[in-house]
Parts: sequence; C-alpha cells; structure tokens
Amino acid sequence: MEAAGAFREVNDSIRRLATNGSYAELWEFFCECDDTACRTLVGLTLVEFDEYRSATPPQPILASHHAA
Repeated sequence: MEAAGAFREVNDSIRRLATNGSYAELWEFFCECDDTACRTLVGLTLVEFDEYRSATPPQPILASHHAA
C-alpha cells in the first residue's frame, strides 16, 4: 500500500474515533502525500476534515509545504 493510502486509512480511523469531540477543536491528522518519509501532522477541525472528505472528488489532507 502506498503512503498516501495508508495515512488516509489512519486519518479516517481518527475521524471515526473523534465522534464525541468538539467540531471546533483541532485534531492532528497525517499528511496524505506520496512521500513515504513524510510524517507531517496537519491540524484540522472535524468540520474541515469532513469538508475534505465530502468534496467531489475527495481531497487529500496535505501539509502546507505541499501547497502550490
């Protein structure tokens, strides 16, 4: 499995476990880039995370150093 896919699964698991959390609280998710050495954490609220996943197509969670 590629790094992006593995971290996407981890992030989705974090989101499932965060069901009792505040939607305004920052949660740490892993960057979903293809760099296997990247372990950057991305702080997002649950609302922001849900926006990434509900986009068409779903958008990966990427650290700011991947911004174009």
